[in-house]
Amino acid sequence: MKIATLLCLLFFALPNLQAVSQDHPLTFTAEVSEGQTFRKSIGRGLDLVLTSSQMGDRFSGWTIEVSPQVKASDPDCTDFVWVVTPPLRFENPRYLDTQYGILAQEAVARSPREFSFVLNCTDFETERKRVEIALWPYSYPQKVVDEAMAKLGSSPLGKGRLWIEDYRITPGKETADGSNPGVIHWIKFKVEIEFPAGTPPPPKP
Repeated sequence: MKIATLLCLLFFALPNLQAVSQDHPLTFTAEVSEGQTFRKSIGRGLDLVLTSSQMGDRFSGWTIEVSPQVKASDPDCTDFVWVVTPPLRFENPRYLDTQYGILAQEAVARSPREFSFVLNCTDFETERKRVEIALWPYSYPQKVVDEAMAKLGSSPLGKGRLWIEDYRITPGKETADGSNPGVIHWIKFKVEIEFPAGTPPPPKP
């Protein structure tokens, strides 16, 4: 299978996965300022985190993450969003920032931002391995690649949406070298979190 076909499948397959959600989603409104990291418990031993991002020596915005509250034995088990929120390369809804040529005014206009997340480190490792196989298929036998592609994103998933309700920015300008993306100084946002119904509590890390 050609790599272009694989990447196309990665882009379109994951958003179509449907998780059976709880009846009453968790919703809250909050705000965060330039250079700060936001963290809030969303239940089941997890935090929603907006991690402050840097591009070189300047603040570029935030990355949306879901993290376990208890440090896991696996040092890489820190963000449950990236392994199941496509596209898995380049610009992504979880990047609320001015990377990849996005201007500040474009970043805050993208709303809602929808993302998925696994629920524990065991499923994180399972999905991470599938992603690695799907993105670099030539390192694996075709049977292994086919199985990873078929099961990609099939772990129990939570769903999240983030709406930007207000903001303060310094708008950027289109330039030949992309050196003036502007600055996001402050955002007020609303979040909705849904967990799949009937899933057991998280295992001990």
